[in-house]
Amino acid sequence: MTPTPMFPLEVAMLPGEQLPLRIFEPRYSAMISDCLTGDREFGVVLIAAGREVGGGDMRSDVGAMARIVEHTSQGGGRYRLRCELGDRFRVTQWLDDAPYPRAEVRAWPDEPGTPVTGSD
Repeated sequence: MTPTPMFPLEVAMLPGEQLPLRIFEPRYSAMISDCLTGDREFGVVLIAAGREVGGGDMRSDVGAMARIVEHTSQGGGRYRLRCELGDRFRVTQWLDDAPYPRAEVRAWPDEPGTPVTGSD
């Protein structure tokens, strides 16, 4: 199984949402550089405890895949991104954070059933 680059956030994100990001930390600059030369995807999970900047956080084991749909390099490893959140996943194992957070994940598809509507 290929490790998935991960981006922990202090906010929960759901499939179908837009995610604008400003990247400046060296570890995430490396991650985005790798994503831009690959499939442009990374996982997004909620930080259960701790902070976004600097590491040392506790992370949720459920997230959604983000796809980079627009990017601008601002030089010096800084990026502006617009991402779209897609399929859900579950983390099966967190890996070493070097050079950036990574995890083994498995898809967590929606269960069949009647969709919930606004009138519900």
